[in-house]
Parts: sequence; C-alpha cells; structure tokens
Amino acid sequence: MTQANGSIEDLAASWLAAEREAAASDNGGRTEEWARVASAAYDAAVTAATGEELLLAWRAATRAQATTEMGSKAWVEARAFVTTV
Repeated sequence: MTQANGSIEDLAASWLAAEREAAASDNGGRTEEWARVASAAYDAAVTAATGEELLLAWRAATRAQATTEMGSKAWVEARAFVTTV
C-alpha cells in the first residue's frame, strides 16, 4: 500500500462516513456509489497490506473501540472494523 492511497485507518473512516451518508440519505444522489467506491478502496488496501500494516490498523481499531461505550453504535462500528482486519 502506498501513502498516496491513505492508511487503512483513513480508508476505513472514509468508508464508514460514506455508509453513514448513504443510510442518512436513503441512498440518495450518488451516496451509494460513493460508499461502494470507499469500500473497494478499503478492500484493496487490506488485500495489499503487509502483516505489519494490518497489525497497526487492528491496534488502532481496538484503541478506538476502547474509547467508546460498550454496546454503543460507535463501539459496534469499531468492532466491525476490528473483525475485518
């Protein structure tokens, strides 16, 4: 993965933001397409990542999860990221 593509954490955040926007707008406009593009970029980054990059992303996700209330929406979203890495 190159720096130009962004970190796995940044791509995950972009994907999550796109999914939230698509859900909030009932997939209006091009929000669903944006979410699909963000998802594909994240998938490509995870596939191309080294073991060290995946470990760093996993640690970042577990730190994010640790700062949220267990069972909250933010906690579930952070957990979803942890399990995809």
